[in-house]
Formats: sequence, C-alpha cells, structure tokens
Amino acid sequence: PAYFNWFWMGNLDAWGGPLPQRWMQSHEALQKQILQRERSLGMTPILPSFTGHVPPAFKEKFPSVKLKKTNWVGFPTVNILDPSEPMFLEIGKKFIEEQTKAFGTDHLYTADTFNENRPPTNDSTFLNDVSQKVYQSMAAADPKATWIMQGWMFQHQEKFWQPTQIKALLNAVPNDKMIILDLWSEKKPVWNKTEAYYGKPWIWCMLHNFGGNTSMYGRMSNVAGDPAATLHDPKAGKLSGIGLTPEGIEQNPVMYDLLLENVWRDKPVELDSWLKKYAFRRYGKRNQATDKAWQILKETVYSDSLTNGGSESIVCARPTFAASTRGVTTRLSYRAEQLLPAWKNFIEAAGELKNSDGFQYDLVDLSRQVLANYASVLQQQCAALYKKGDIDSFKLQSHAFLALISDMDALLSTRKDFLLGKWLEDAKSWGTTPEEKKLYEKNARNLLTLWGDKNSTLREYACRQWAGLLNGYYKSRWKQFFDYVNQQMQSRLPVDEKVFDSRIKEWEWKWVNSSEAYAD
Repeated sequence: PAYFNWFWMGNLDAWGGPLPQRWMQSHEALQKQILQRERSLGMTPILPSFTGHVPPAFKEKFPSVKLKKTNWVGFPTVNILDPSEPMFLEIGKKFIEEQTKAFGTDHLYTADTFNENRPPTNDSTFLNDVSQKVYQSMAAADPKATWIMQGWMFQHQEKFWQPTQIKALLNAVPNDKMIILDLWSEKKPVWNKTEAYYGKPWIWCMLHNFGGNTSMYGRMSNVAGDPAATLHDPKAGKLSGIGLTPEGIEQNPVMYDLLLENVWRDKPVELDSWLKKYAFRRYGKRNQATDKAWQILKETVYSDSLTNGGSESIVCARPTFAASTRGVTTRLSYRAEQLLPAWKNFIEAAGELKNSDGFQYDLVDLSRQVLANYASVLQQQCAALYKKGDIDSFKLQSHAFLALISDMDALLSTRKDFLLGKWLEDAKSWGTTPEEKKLYEKNARNLLTLWGDKNSTLREYACRQWAGLLNGYYKSRWKQFFDYVNQQMQSRLPVDEKVFDSRIKEWEWKWVNSSEAYAD
C-alpha cells in the first residue's frame, strides 16, 4: 500500500503486497470521509481517471488487444493499452462512472500518462491519440470533466519532450479542459520553455522536497519573488494559481509558510522583514538572537543547493570512503562553518524561548544539520587514515563517527517529529491481524530505506534522519563497514567496497523484514 502513488502514475503494477481486502474496504471508507470534509470546507477534490495502464493479466483475458510496454527504474514492465483500441474509451468511461457512483465527482480528474516513463515512441500522432483518448474517456462519462496533469515529465525527460511532442500531447485537449501543474517552478520551470504550455491554464508550484529527505533547504529568494514576478509577466499565459507539490512535507516549515504568503499578495515578499515577523509568529516573542540566526539561514541553507533537493548526510549512505554516493549527495552550497553562528544564536535564545514548540523544533533541526554536515568531515578523515594505513588512528576516528550518529539519534529522540517508532506504529495501526501489521511495517521500513528489493537502485531515496533509524539502521551499517575495514587493515589486505556491498545488502533486506520496536 505504501507504493500506491506510483501505481496510479503508471510506474509499477505492484510492490509490497498483496493488498488485503480489509485495507481496500477501510480506505474506501476513509476516502469518503476525506471527500466529505474537503467539500464541506469548500475545497474541490481531484479524483483519478484511466490512463491506459492495465494489469499483466489483461493480455490473457484479451489476447488480441494491442499493448505498449514501459519500464520504470528496474521494476517489472508495465502494460499500456494502445489508444487505438476501442476498449480504451470503454474502460475509461466505465472507470469514471463507477468511481462517481462510489465517491461523487467535482469534475476534476488527474491522469499522468507517462510519469518518468519514456513513451514507447516519440511519434506525435501516437502521443496526440493517447491524450485525446484519455480526455474523451473522461468526457464520455462526465461532460464537465477537466484534466489535471503534472508537467513533471516535460522537465524530467526534456530530451524526449521536445516542442513537437509536448504540443501533440497538450493540443489534443481543449484549452479549457486541462490544467497543468508546473511542478518545480522554483527551480526548473517549464512554463517559460513552452510558451506557457501553449495556451493551457497552469499553476506555479513549489516542489522543494524529494523523498521526504531530512535537510534544511529551500530556494527562499525564488519562492519570495518568482510567483509575483510570474503573475505580472505578459508571457505567463493563463497562470491560474500557485500550489505545493512536495514529495514529503513534514520538514522545513518556513518554506511552506513562505510559499503560502504569496496567496495573499501580488508583489514579491521582502524577506528580511518577513523573516522577523515569521520568527515572532512562530516563537511568540521577538528575539534579536533568532532574528540574526534567520538572516544567516537565509544566506546559507535557504539560499540554494547543489543537488535537486537539499544536501544529504553521509550518515545515511551505504558505507563507503567516497564523499558522496548514489542517492546521497553531501555537497553544500555554503561552507559548513557558516552555520555555526546561527546555531550559537539559537542556543543563546533558548533561555527566553525554550517553552515555544516552534523554537524547540527549529533548535533541534538546526543542531541536527550542523552534526549531519560534520559527519562528512569525520568520514573523510576516516578515509584518509585508511589510505595512510594508520590503524590506531582509524579506530579512534571511526569510533568518533559512530558516536556522532548516536548523538544525532539522542538529539532527535527529543522530538516526536523525528521518530522512526511513530512512523512504524502508525503503519501497523492499520492492520487488523498480525499478518497485516507485519506487511504494513515492512512497507514502512522499505519505503524509508531500500525502496524496493535488496538490489534496488532507489535505496536511500527517502534519506530520513530520524531517531531509531540512525542507531538501528545507519549506525549498524557503518559499524559493520568499520569492522570489515579494521579486519582488512589488520590483515594488510585492501578494502573492496563491492565485496562489502554484497554482504550488507543481505543485512539491509533482513532489517526491512524485521520487527524490532523503536521508541514512539
């Protein structure tokens, strides 16, 4: 169940199942509750539609139909019903009709036809036909239907999605029947490369976070200024609003507060004065030390990043002597020591602001970031000592690195926001039998760590720095690595990280399938 989003986006057919019938029933009831509450608050829900994605058994049931195949990052091939098949419209229409019987409709439907999946052909006729059939299947069941589409694929696979291909996909739908989410407007907007999506209404969105990564990060000046600038840009076409599209939202609260400030104004946010007001609202008191700290944070962690999202900590990487690894990029857009004065300012303010929950969170998070950055220093010192062959010093430094992880774990255990145990218990709470609880816990562990099987190329994608996960998973991996390195150094043999990887992946998979308890 943790992977349902990627099912709806056509990336995979199944992973982490089988899905219990009770889960389906409980979430049907939950969906109805959510929709009722959204509508009562004046919100307009968006429901899914049919994109052509069909199950593997579809070919067995209908052997004569034409299917296209796509593949996403190593997961099994996904089948897409060819839009030329009459069944495409028939299935799409029935899908909307049955969904409307169960949940009602507000006439907005999401459909992501090729999310991070390269289409089987770049032929504009095929792309136009897919788009046309998706919309027609909506409209056949609901003449008021409007298609809400993520524009992510145009940025993610920009070499494929040239103007000809984008126009083919978009122009198949009437302009007033489609809205595009410009998903990453604060960093890599697409609207300004597509003549504002060739006449379609579109929404300026802040993506900000990938995988729910734990990192102090944001493009603060862009978020403060770009929405208003775009609003007044004559080339912005049918800009129709602003939105939030993060993969994980429970981090960097200042960035979400800042983005939503733009809802109430049509001029850029003046950051220096806004940050002082933000700190006052958040902490309940004015404090010069925290005001100084926020100016430093604005110019460091909230200035930009050398990665797609925020920098990640080497602590979260599969152990290595490299400074960064696949899935864990540690490069900073500022000097790590630049954060220290801000940290000092927060500590100075603790006497006055210690009873503020917002202040407590920010102090813990900033302390975590300082320690996470320092981990890279210790890890590279370990690498240098190994290369030098200094066994005794290597042991001392590796112990210091492990102690740092323990310090981070102890720090983060003071906040419910950073607890692995809470995450696992929340997942298990949906289970009604021991087997269901075990399945949901496995999903929750897997999503945070390997994101697939033991050979997954998406490992560390979530990259969370949480109490329990630090000591129970990351520290355990690093200790095994250091033990292996010590053994090799004692035997005067080289360290082969590929050998270690082949061993540790078995341990990682065992952890995903285990059930030891963590504080919640």
